[in-house]
Parts: sequence; structure tokens; C-alpha cells
Amino acid sequence: MQQFLLLLNSKASRDISPEELERRLSEYREWVKTIPDHYLSDSRLDKGGAYITQDKPVLTDGPFAELNEVIAGFVVIRANDLNQATQVTQTSPLLQYFNIAVRPIVG
Repeated sequence: MQQFLLLLNSKASRDISPEELERRLSEYREWVKTIPDHYLSDSRLDKGGAYITQDKPVLTDGPFAELNEVIAGFVVIRANDLNQATQVTQTSPLLQYFNIAVRPIVG
């Protein structure tokens, strides 16, 4: 099986109440239980960070991208091919809150 990276791209602000966050996490945890043969790992990303370009070697604290370009987190799954990875992703409750890019991991 091949590994795939699911990049979670925010549809809206990530500033939600602790209660809403817990509800979403609960939905996500339940989904992960339904895909044990595919799920490998996941992580949320903090709002802070740095953006470095070769053109301007200046380290800048966030925010460093347009809201529609912010990656909120990622999930790593395994699947036989891109088609199966896409099918698994389409069952995720995360699609209510994120656009998800499915990318094969090389090697």
C-alpha cells in the first residue's frame, strides 16, 4: 500500500470555541475508528510559524499566507492507489470544515 498526505486547507477562520473544537474532534475520532486499515497519523498545525523565500531571506512570523491558503493540519493514510485514497477521504467529516488535498507520498 502507498501512503498519502491529506492536507487540510481552512475554509474559514480557525477561531472556534473549545466546545465546537471538541465536537469536531469527536466526529474525527469516530471517523478514524471506521478506517483502521487506512489511518496512519495526523496533526493540527499551530497558527504561528515562519515563511522563508529564497528571494527575500527574511524570517517572518505568521500570519504568512492568505486565509484560503492556510494549512490547518494533515492526516496520513495508506491506500492501494489515489482512487482509493480519494474514496477514503470523501467519507471524512473534516470535509465540512476543510478543503482536503490528497497527495501521494514518494518513497
